[in-house]
Amino acid sequence: MLDQLTAPFALFFMNTDRIYWLYLLTAFAIAFFLFIVRKQDYVNSGIGLMAYVFPKDIILHRSSMNDYLFFYTDMLFKGSFIVIFFSSLSFVVSYLTETNLNMLIPSFNGKLQGIYGMGLVLTLFLAVAADFALFFSHFLQHKIPWLWEFHKIHHSAEVMTPITVFRMHPVDNILVFSLGGLLSGLALGGATFLMGHDVVFYNVAGVNVILIVFFLVGYNLRHSHIWWSWGPFFSRIFISPAQHQIHHSAAPQHFDKNLGFTFAFWDGLFGTLYVPKVKETIIFGLGAEENEKFSTFWSLYLMPFMNLYDNFRLNMLLEPKRYASVLVFLIIVLPAVYLSNKGVEPVNYPVNGYLEDMTWQEVRDAIRNGSTTVLVPTGGTEQNGPHVILGKHNYIVKYTTGKIAETLGKTLVAPVISYVPEGSIAPADGHMRFAGTLSIAETEFDVVLESTARSLKQHGFKTIAFIGDSGGNQAAQKRVAERLTGLWQGEGIRVLHVNDYYEANSQSAYLLNNGYSELQIGGHAGIRDTSELMAVFPSGIRTEFKVDHRGSDFLLTGADGDAGKASLFLGNILLNLKIEAAVKQIREASG
Repeated sequence: MLDQLTAPFALFFMNTDRIYWLYLLTAFAIAFFLFIVRKQDYVNSGIGLMAYVFPKDIILHRSSMNDYLFFYTDMLFKGSFIVIFFSSLSFVVSYLTETNLNMLIPSFNGKLQGIYGMGLVLTLFLAVAADFALFFSHFLQHKIPWLWEFHKIHHSAEVMTPITVFRMHPVDNILVFSLGGLLSGLALGGATFLMGHDVVFYNVAGVNVILIVFFLVGYNLRHSHIWWSWGPFFSRIFISPAQHQIHHSAAPQHFDKNLGFTFAFWDGLFGTLYVPKVKETIIFGLGAEENEKFSTFWSLYLMPFMNLYDNFRLNMLLEPKRYASVLVFLIIVLPAVYLSNKGVEPVNYPVNGYLEDMTWQEVRDAIRNGSTTVLVPTGGTEQNGPHVILGKHNYIVKYTTGKIAETLGKTLVAPVISYVPEGSIAPADGHMRFAGTLSIAETEFDVVLESTARSLKQHGFKTIAFIGDSGGNQAAQKRVAERLTGLWQGEGIRVLHVNDYYEANSQSAYLLNNGYSELQIGGHAGIRDTSELMAVFPSGIRTEFKVDHRGSDFLLTGADGDAGKASLFLGNILLNLKIEAAVKQIREASG
């Protein structure tokens, strides 16, 4: 609960967000520079640096106070609903785009791989695609009357601070997240297809470097009183803070101008570009009468609905343009909602092949009929952060080994070994520092593996494959498999350590290629673990704690990575990568 309540403030420490402390610091540095340059304008009035950058009449204005409160409540709402609801959209669209292009034009797969400079081109391409989604969403919010009623709350700000950027109605956010996820996913999927999975774009912790540079060069001044124009040339390429302030102006000549986020050329193409020649005096807001309607916190949420109700007329039902405007919204949002939830059903466990679900006669007959390969899954009972149950590995590896056996054919699956090394018991270290974790010694685990293999050999199995879902299981599996294979070599018995399942499953590469950073992916209870368990046993996830743990102390939380990015759809893909890696290794070992 505490993590949820403090989540909005974590944005100040996340480089993915616009109010990251470093972006705010560079904005302050630029404001300081501008003050020095224009100091002569303020000497006579006695205004100092702090009064210039943080004037009390703006910081404590009623509009600003509403912004602060709205920021907090809206971030809680967005984090618990909108972000989670659309969290997998761009990934799903990317995956489907790549898959369908592979079916339609397979000869183009990887055509751009290895070409010098493609990393820079791809970085720019992804930035431009995402920016167009933001621009076009903004364009629709201004041009469609009923959407404008919701977008008004952003323009009703009478003064501006960097927090004003969050003064966006949830209906606005639904449109932006929908169009952004769709177009970004299309762009990423196309790039992945053409690059043959060898996708390289320049980023810092998953954030496109072009966007980072844009945030560093004074982005947070755009929602402020500090005028900073980039001149007539650059202002036709990038949207300067001054241009965005003009966008918020109540003057008629500024209406619907400078709708772009990063790039100004979209405004040039759509006829909405306004490049100031000199510093202009700007009054922010919608005008005194309209501003008053949005002067309270609750009015920011409710006034758009009240305005729509007050302005409704029966004859509107006969106007085609009304239907068209709603249709435009639905054409964007409905596919986004559908795709965001595509593949959200948990996987089904195989119904055959598990030893524990068979009688001894059924096992005997299966061996006689050629099922002489058996998989020995190893899991563990270990802490997995505040949001994942202790038996995570056991649920996952039972499912994956069942599917591996199903794919291989003539293969059975032994019960999951859930007692594995998890660290010293006394004094406690590793996962044993967290309540509920169960650990045995490495030597004891060796004995369990060897005894299991000897039992299976006794019953007539010829290939025994250890498949471990946890990193701590790998060394013992390798050690025992090599020892027993050497011991039983003359009897035609092979004991395999299927390490590719865990160590060479391409999961990290796949996530990195799809825009996730290593910090987001994490190593324990992050995107991968959480997504996989969501797919095989969704009730094992405590969704209220499925948050970004990148900034958490692992010794306190037991998790890293951004679990908030996990999804069922992603879990299915990651599980399949494990299964494919194991099947390939076992088949190669079988000759």
